[in-house]
Amino acid sequence: MTPHLRSESLLAILVIGAFGLAAVVLVPPAITFDGPSHYFRALQVSRGQWRAERYSSRAVGGALPSAHVDFVDTLWNSYWVEHDFGSLSRWSALSRKASAETGAQRVEFTNTAVYSPVNYALQALGMRLMSWMTPSPLAAHRAACATNLVGYLAVIVTALGLMPRYRRGLLLVASYPLIVIQSASLSTDAINAALPLLLLAWTWKLRDGAPGTRPMELGGLFLVGLLVALLKPTSLAALTCLVLLPVGCFGTRRRWFAGLGVFFLCALAAWYLWNKANLDVDVAGWFEPSHPPASEQKAWFLAHPLRFVDPFLYFLAHDLAPQWPHLYGDVGGWIPAGIQAFLGKLSLIFMVGLCGCGHWEGRADWAWAVGNVAQVFVIVAFTALTLWLSFGVPHLDRIPAFMGRYLFVAAAGLGIASAEASHRGLGRIRGALFWAALMANCAGLTAILVSIALRVA
Repeated sequence: MTPHLRSESLLAILVIGAFGLAAVVLVPPAITFDGPSHYFRALQVSRGQWRAERYSSRAVGGALPSAHVDFVDTLWNSYWVEHDFGSLSRWSALSRKASAETGAQRVEFTNTAVYSPVNYALQALGMRLMSWMTPSPLAAHRAACATNLVGYLAVIVTALGLMPRYRRGLLLVASYPLIVIQSASLSTDAINAALPLLLLAWTWKLRDGAPGTRPMELGGLFLVGLLVALLKPTSLAALTCLVLLPVGCFGTRRRWFAGLGVFFLCALAAWYLWNKANLDVDVAGWFEPSHPPASEQKAWFLAHPLRFVDPFLYFLAHDLAPQWPHLYGDVGGWIPAGIQAFLGKLSLIFMVGLCGCGHWEGRADWAWAVGNVAQVFVIVAFTALTLWLSFGVPHLDRIPAFMGRYLFVAAAGLGIASAEASHRGLGRIRGALFWAALMANCAGLTAILVSIALRVA
């Protein structure tokens, strides 16, 4: 990595930092996807409770301070029962009132309680630091959002420094509306997006560099890979990019096989050691008690593994493409429908810029391009299978609960593959496409933040 910040890094700090900090202040607390569950799990980790408590096959959580629980419950009731997002002053008043509460309450937040502390290290750091200064739940929330944002931005800037090419594309991927809003919240989407991108960028740097064994760099890369393995269970698929490392990094083909073999064994072991206690947790049953136990679907799949092919092919043909606008700007039901439609139009500009902004001279690395397409397929297939097993029922012919925001790393991979295949010529046009897409990102973020500011200021 060069000793100075690249122009793309400076733009990332400016765009993501400015809009992200505004979101930390203006976006209603815990309103983003799974907001209460993320709040409770981050709070739990900040108190040194790395593993949540298991109450039943459908209930995982822990005992947390009543002040924080009451604050979040009151907000959630206001948002979705009273349809009132409150205001900056009302959030502060609710926080002061909740701060007077003593004792603890048992809370179930099964959908996030199963995640490892790696997902919440940044948010927990903010909460821990703020707890030494004030008992305010609102202050804890904002501190956690701020450290999540700073951590996300730091990883993205590091990835931009490592990228040998296509830095403009990575900047576009890292700054589109949904991911910036999520990174400025308590969501794990920030780290689940940033770390796999860092892994991908570092792999590309080693692939593109001079041949030779690099033990220290490989060690750092494999450490990032182990952290990725401890993110959401589906993040395991992002490790497949490591098979694109050149043999020259290891010295010989035998060492290549041995080195990657040892890494993947360690990554699988880390993944299993964390997740084995939660493999039988029925997350769908926590959301909807009438849902049949996930064990039925898993047992049926083991008896009929090829039955997944039809719903997956249907998903690829009919349900995947419509997820694009949701990937770009579906931040949840707290923005007006008109803003959501506007974001859908901006997503088309973003798509063209993402695929067309790459520009450099030299021959295409077709193995890298095809490898990224293959990784995208593995990520989408593994995510779809996990959702089908966790939220499906026997004979279900669709992939349930798939959301566009799960495609963040896949979108980056497709952009990289597209740029690798078509990067030569049309430099000015490609530059214009980049700036158009970046301005679309800024316009989308402005629309989201202005619309919510008018409601809560």
